[in-house]
Amino acid sequence: MKISRIFLLLIPALLTGLAIWLKTPSSSFDKNAISETAKTYDARIIRDNWGVAHIFGKTDPDTSFGLGYSHAEDDWETIQETIMTSRGISSQYLGRKKNLVGLEAPVQDYLFDLFKVKEAVESKIDTEVSPPARAMAKAYADGLNLWAIENPDRVLPGILPMTDIDVISGYTWATPFFFRMDEELKLIFAEGEAPPVGPYQSSEYSDGAVLGSNAFAIAPRRSEDGHTRLVVNSHQPFVGPYAWFEAHVVSEDGLNLAGGGFPGTPILAQGVTPTHGWAHTVNKPDLTDMYKLETNKDKNPTQYRLDGKWVDFEVSKSKFRIKLFGPFSFPYSRDMLWSQHGPVLETDSGHYAIRFAGLQEVGALDQWYAMSKADTPEEWQSVLSKNGVLSFNIVYADKDGNIGSLYNARMPKRKVGPKWRGVLPGDDSSLIWDSYHPITDLPQLHNPETGWVFSANSSPFFITDDGANNLRENYPESFGIEARMTNRARRSLALFSADEAISAEELLTYRADGQYQEGVHIRQMQEDLTDLNFDDERLNLAKDLILNWDGSTEIDNRNAGIAILTRMNSSGFELKDDRMPLDQALEKASGEMMSVFGRLDPKWGEVNRLRRGTVDLPLRGGPDTLRAIYGDFENFVENKGLVASAGDTHIMVADWDENGKLTLQTIHQFGAATLDETSPHYADQAVLFAEEKFKNMPMTLDEVLPLATRDYRPGQ
Repeated sequence: MKISRIFLLLIPALLTGLAIWLKTPSSSFDKNAISETAKTYDARIIRDNWGVAHIFGKTDPDTSFGLGYSHAEDDWETIQETIMTSRGISSQYLGRKKNLVGLEAPVQDYLFDLFKVKEAVESKIDTEVSPPARAMAKAYADGLNLWAIENPDRVLPGILPMTDIDVISGYTWATPFFFRMDEELKLIFAEGEAPPVGPYQSSEYSDGAVLGSNAFAIAPRRSEDGHTRLVVNSHQPFVGPYAWFEAHVVSEDGLNLAGGGFPGTPILAQGVTPTHGWAHTVNKPDLTDMYKLETNKDKNPTQYRLDGKWVDFEVSKSKFRIKLFGPFSFPYSRDMLWSQHGPVLETDSGHYAIRFAGLQEVGALDQWYAMSKADTPEEWQSVLSKNGVLSFNIVYADKDGNIGSLYNARMPKRKVGPKWRGVLPGDDSSLIWDSYHPITDLPQLHNPETGWVFSANSSPFFITDDGANNLRENYPESFGIEARMTNRARRSLALFSADEAISAEELLTYRADGQYQEGVHIRQMQEDLTDLNFDDERLNLAKDLILNWDGSTEIDNRNAGIAILTRMNSSGFELKDDRMPLDQALEKASGEMMSVFGRLDPKWGEVNRLRRGTVDLPLRGGPDTLRAIYGDFENFVENKGLVASAGDTHIMVADWDENGKLTLQTIHQFGAATLDETSPHYADQAVLFAEEKFKNMPMTLDEVLPLATRDYRPGQ
């Protein structure tokens, strides 16, 4: 009886203790301190008639402060989740849900800890991030903090205050996943004795409907009027952490950059200044190696073999909290292993170590910042030599008629001889690289006689007319340089190489070309269908529509819809885990077409749509055309067509005349207000985008003021 009473008395105490243990820790911040810090900046934000933020400041950090504030105004929820990931605490807020990049939150938090992002940033921020770049990161965070205290109902507990550590950790963490490290990690957990060859080097990927970007530079010798032109045409998701935010920053320190940035980045990653501009496109060098480790599982499982000896793993703990309900979360802890190769993952087929050139790297901010202020070709080359940006092709042009392209990469210096594809033995320390090639070792062209260069996520050995390209045999196999030729690359070569004097109008026409070249992936499907016959007459009609398709994606084309949907159902974009046989893909596409449109051959413009709020517009172009539009084919019936979700987004067309004077035109797929549906700028650029038109981008205060719709100084 006494035991029962004692137990009953203990229950409240036990429950109280459990509640305390499960209660998510809170943090405090000084609102007044944030306000006082904001007063140390002088940022003037002028929103033009399109809602674009033009930020003027006395110093460069002033503009970064304004950039953070204006970005928070337009995309706070995305930035807030980016801050969660930059601290490795997504699970505390999301539970087991997926985050914005598609990783389950606990997986993201564990990998954040496993990759030692926080430790790397804290140890390197004083030595590998310059004081000016760090000041930009701090100013951006201070701008976010100011907006957050002014809008407390939008801010989750524990987010404030944001710091320069958060900002730098954000892009340090994001770098591997921009490079698609998630796909590499999937291989480690694939069934079988060992992971297969990397997906981006597989033959299936060599000529697919590649998600990517375009960039073009035309020198005076190749333009009809002697102008220099640059097209910045990155292909990104329409919304989310990798969607472009358009802005313009100007300081008395010499910064004057119009361009695009991502949520959480304190400098615009690509853009145009009055003197020069650059564009990025994604490349896929081999920057990752996987090693199979032999562990001492019988005697000491925390050891692995290296050079004939048993070596201890570095063992530590990943600790984070997983949201349960309300203010409660579960404390989670799991061992982490590191070898001399790098972080280690344990799978059913054994232990694998990862060595990645972009792991724990913090130099990108310094390089992008310097790129925005490099006024001469000599300064530009000096900045590129920093090698702080992990990868990305870089296409450049300036007011003096110089153009160039670099296959940029933080390329490991690997031992000559071994086959670096696939899984490497983990017991040989000579396979652990620890240094990088200078950029002079990488494929590049500067001021080629042909007068033009381009990039379209394809081989860097075919980026201008024949005879002027770099040669594949001059670069080591260990670089892993991709051999693929996208449709966009093939079309670029076909269009530009045939034109000896490219006019401004022709450049825009070529940039927006919506044709699939003979022989590319989707046109090859026509040949693959030739020998297929069906008992279902509807499928034979669908087959005939595809066989008679000319590869066009014009709005009125009635064959493109069934052809593109069949191809997407079969192969998807880039990588699709469950590739569908062609006959099944045709059957599925036919059924979906009939379900939505009641016919197999609706006009392409009826199928391919831009939707934003109340805006619903037809689009030309398609996957891997130069007018790149990627629709959500997996939800075709639910969405009643292909709703554009990625591809052409923020586009810039820079034109320097014979005197070096800049005219700049830009467009954004929706508008400046990324998430605010009540804003007049939520979809005000959508019509221009659908019609493939541009708006003028003013570059000086005098040009901006007549267009002003808001003029304000946050914190003052």
